[in-house]
Amino acid sequence: MSMPDFLSGRTVEVLEVLARSDSQTRDAVLRALITCIRDLKVKLPDGSCAAAAEHYGRLLRDFPSAEQRGLRAESLLDVARVLFQCGSPARAAAFAQPALDWARHIGEPELLAQAANINGGLRLALRDFAGALALLEEAYEVARSRGLVQIRLRAMVNIATCLQDAGYYGAAIEVNERILDSSATLASPQARECEAGALANLVHCHLVRGELTEALMAAQRGAEPLRLHILKSNPMARHQFESFYNAALLEAGRTGEARRRLRQLREDNPPTTPHTEILFALSQGLCETFSGHFDIGISRLEGLLPKAEQVGRYVDEVLRALIRAHEQAGNPQEALGFVDQLTRHFSTMQTRQLHQQLEHLQDEALGHLDPSARAEVLLAKQAADLRLTSFKRSLAEEERALLENWAVASSLIEDETGRHCFRVGRFCYLMAMRLGWTRPRARAIEMAGRLHDIGKIGISNQILLKPSMLSAAERKIVRLHPQIGVQMLSKSSHPEAPLAALVAGNHHEWWDGAGYPSGLSQQAIPLEARVVALADVYEVLTARRSYRPALSHPAAVEQLRLLSANQFDPQLVDTFIEVIEEYYRRHGEGGDPVYRASMRESPVLRSQDKVRRLLAQSD
Repeated sequence: MSMPDFLSGRTVEVLEVLARSDSQTRDAVLRALITCIRDLKVKLPDGSCAAAAEHYGRLLRDFPSAEQRGLRAESLLDVARVLFQCGSPARAAAFAQPALDWARHIGEPELLAQAANINGGLRLALRDFAGALALLEEAYEVARSRGLVQIRLRAMVNIATCLQDAGYYGAAIEVNERILDSSATLASPQARECEAGALANLVHCHLVRGELTEALMAAQRGAEPLRLHILKSNPMARHQFESFYNAALLEAGRTGEARRRLRQLREDNPPTTPHTEILFALSQGLCETFSGHFDIGISRLEGLLPKAEQVGRYVDEVLRALIRAHEQAGNPQEALGFVDQLTRHFSTMQTRQLHQQLEHLQDEALGHLDPSARAEVLLAKQAADLRLTSFKRSLAEEERALLENWAVASSLIEDETGRHCFRVGRFCYLMAMRLGWTRPRARAIEMAGRLHDIGKIGISNQILLKPSMLSAAERKIVRLHPQIGVQMLSKSSHPEAPLAALVAGNHHEWWDGAGYPSGLSQQAIPLEARVVALADVYEVLTARRSYRPALSHPAAVEQLRLLSANQFDPQLVDTFIEVIEEYYRRHGEGGDPVYRASMRESPVLRSQDKVRRLLAQSD
């Protein structure tokens, strides 16, 4: 049997044979294994490639020897890349994480920076923004301190993408501008690719924020130079840039120019992949629609949906293009249907990713218990064993932290200070104490207050950040976030998660029955939801939003009084105002020490602040 044939056997059996082998045999197998992994990188990302990558990755990770950890870590990162390209970020992370652990232990700066960067990208793909930013900070800092310019630049690109995907478009714009400044002094192909990515993301960020002039300026800064530099080296980067540029030109009414750029892209004939084919066809469909060929353009875009689903990417981009195409064609009802489809897709994706993270936490916690204790937990026995008590407490804290990270991420989309969910939670706690609730119950509503808008992370950022008034269809979509929040919280085992779900689902109900989603009124609305509703509206009124300035405290109080007995429980309004006014007299705008500490301790906000500090340092 040849060496690759031997390696293609069952993982457990191969590992058992290797454990009984001498060091010379293990060394030969290790080298053959690494060769097999390197060969995988040139194959198409189909199902067989993913299965082979996972098999080889398990052999490498569990190899019965501590030899050549650095080389093995590099190969595990190769396995992670292959699995990510095959659309399996969770499976990729299972191999990238041990590579990072080994790199930290070995102390090789370049390997560590690469491993942290790749792990950060995988955490981003899994929507763990706090975890992604923390790892990308590590990659950036190691690369910066050791003069690893290319890796530092790549970490900056991933940081910008993380901020952008999380909806922090202002911060993403700052980082992308910094990337352009840094890449300008470098002449490498990698620097040009980073530059292309930064310019493409700048166009996208400005488009989402409704800043069409800035989007076009960003596109025009590098359109021709980048076409020459990245034509052959990275066709994906070229297509992504052209896709965003095309969208900006169409929105500006420059349809002819958009069509000319699309023809130029076809004439340049860059290498194609399933990803680039989708991006090209998407731009084609929009160009045809904006040129008045509605049937052709819409038919092309509708044909892209199954292809995007098969590739595992671009479904949301295709759905947004269909919405825009039907709007351009004057088909509001068809556009609304795709708005509903986009919301279902986006919220389902976000909910699934949160549930996967919760399940991972629960499985990981169970893995630390011995078999008998694990069985008791799974059978829901109420044992007094200290191990189980510790297990439950530890898991509850980890779940709480994860849920709050998601809640902060949803809050930051509309408020880049991140204060909204913390202030709402704090006001709810103080209100509960004034109403005479027990401290545990007050803490529970503080958590519910922080999580009340978690469902907004399932709503498209383009709708949440729209600078003008929302359409009727867009308002309908935003009103789905209570149900999305309930779904997202449904898989948590945290003891306070049921109350958080109850509040998330009912905090937009009105005292007079005019609220949503169920039209409940008066005492039918859970008391906790009525308290959170007051705190939520007051905090929104006193915070600046993209569509209006912040109200002063007196003006916000007047609004609450006007809405008493309509939107709010009248018996709670006066008490809430007393609590808020006393709070401001004692602590001012900066808030009390507990509130300030919660802001400082938030992993998402802490990572965001650290990223800004790192990028402010000299290179």
